[in-house]
Amino acid sequence: MSVRFGVFDSLDLGDRVDPGQVLAERLDFAVAAEAGGIDHYHVAEHHGTPLSVCPSPNLFLAALSQRTSRMRVGALVNVLPAHDPFRLAEEIAVLDQLTGGRLDVGVGSGVSPYELGYFGVAAGEAKAVYAEALAALTGAWRSGRMSHQGKLLRSYGATLSVLPVQRPYPPLWYASSNISTAGWAGRHAVNFVGRWNGGALGAAVREYWTQWRAHSGGSDGSAWSDGSAWSDGSARSDGSARLNGHVADPRVGMAAAVVLAPTDTEAEELYLGAQAVFGRQLTQLWHEHDDHRVDRMADGAAALRAGAVCVGTPATVRDQLMEQLRATGVNFFQMQIFFGDMTVAHAHRTLRAFLTDVAPTLRAELSPSRAG
Repeated sequence: MSVRFGVFDSLDLGDRVDPGQVLAERLDFAVAAEAGGIDHYHVAEHHGTPLSVCPSPNLFLAALSQRTSRMRVGALVNVLPAHDPFRLAEEIAVLDQLTGGRLDVGVGSGVSPYELGYFGVAAGEAKAVYAEALAALTGAWRSGRMSHQGKLLRSYGATLSVLPVQRPYPPLWYASSNISTAGWAGRHAVNFVGRWNGGALGAAVREYWTQWRAHSGGSDGSAWSDGSAWSDGSARSDGSARLNGHVADPRVGMAAAVVLAPTDTEAEELYLGAQAVFGRQLTQLWHEHDDHRVDRMADGAAALRAGAVCVGTPATVRDQLMEQLRATGVNFFQMQIFFGDMTVAHAHRTLRAFLTDVAPTLRAELSPSRAG
């Protein structure tokens, strides 16, 4: 499976004072990403924090659907406990219609207990609410009717007014570097994205493929949590094949911030400045509750030392990524390019340099034929 590239965007406010400016800049940036050959554009969902000026990411994706024609788009992730499942099922179906079958559907339980609290969801119940919501959603997309007997959710008995283009539903995505969740994603052929984590991502990727291989050839329909199974070998609109309920070529990827400049020093200065602003936004809601558990995620200098970000000249980043992608065995790399106080010009410079001076070499060197 050849390597593919994606962009992740938090849609954070940065130091800008106008959310409309952020959204306009990001729409233009996404259009440029598609024109340059980026395969996927994913956005985040956050509430009550400057970490996102678009707390309903599907609004942004609806606009983006009308300005792009090839690139796959989606939220990574839709925070399921923050949504009414029936409403979200229909909303996702409409988005898939608007994109012409280019929608990726990220799913998750949410990271911030404070954001979940806004929706009356206790942090300790989030995983269970998420699992119940996911079963309700996939069942509704598959059958066209949400017939769900609620435990933590309420019960539903209603027909969807619209169905997704991609049947029985768009490809699911999950973000984590946890080995157990990688195994779950592999068993269900859910696309998976993690972080370098000092090389620990490699173990999660290996577990993913172990579970994927163990379940992809079966015929018992156990691949999907909603019980559906495909056995016709037909193709999905993103070009991947379906085999006994499994996607035949799921994306298993690594995500990292990327900043490129003519010198390593300039790139590092740009990254540290942008990350300081982004980190302040990332931790703001937590700090309002005197909670410092996520402070390490905001430490740009530590991320540089650990190789958790890709910062430098195109040659520096190309060499780093070649080593990390080979070491982990991923077939997808997702970049966070536009964040914090990064200027429009610098974000577009990084995007152009990556697509021109980094991506072609990675695609060539990591192609199936070269990998043997």
